[in-house]
Amino acid sequence: MTSTIRTTFQDELIKLHNLVLDLANKVSANGELLLKALQDKDRVHDYFLKIKSTDKEVNAARWQVHDFGDQLIVLQQPVAKDFRQIITSVQVTDNLERIGDHFKKAARFLEKADLKETEIPEEIIEMAKLGLKMLNQAINAYSEIFQGKTNEIASIDDAVDTLYKQAIKTVVKLLKQASEEKIDGYSQLFFIARCFERSADHSAKVGELVNFAITGKRNIS
Repeated sequence: MTSTIRTTFQDELIKLHNLVLDLANKVSANGELLLKALQDKDRVHDYFLKIKSTDKEVNAARWQVHDFGDQLIVLQQPVAKDFRQIITSVQVTDNLERIGDHFKKAARFLEKADLKETEIPEEIIEMAKLGLKMLNQAINAYSEIFQGKTNEIASIDDAVDTLYKQAIKTVVKLLKQASEEKIDGYSQLFFIARCFERSADHSAKVGELVNFAITGKRNIS
């Protein structure tokens, strides 16, 4: 009887796991669309509408994960490691949802900027690419959480921070040289860069949460 209950609980953990991965893949898809928007400004409005629509699905999925996780804790009363995995799944979901929010904001700022592709600093495009790489590595780390593999995704965040500082310097330079009609557009680049910097922070946090679920040790550095 106990074995049957345990098997059922493991099935429920896998279901929770899959709910998070479904949400994660939606966020990643929005990241890909945002990268395209940076490189194809003629279609930025279309990309923004797609990102906005998918983000609504992400928000709804977030609460589905919360509700299901709460249900498992109340009904199953999990032991320490399983409890960590449930809590981690909920916290991973929260961080993924925030990444999605930053992608949506960046797309909105990009649309408002009304700049040509050639006017988007290369540092911002590289931030988008590296941030998306971090996100996908974080998703992969979570997908393998049952295998007990730790990761070092957080270490990549330093490279994003360096690009962020470089991007800010480039935007300041553009503003100093800009004609009056370009100033508002260039100023939006500050917010776009910040969105990518913050989204990378959340990807790093996902990696740390996965490591905590596996080892029970928090990164306090």
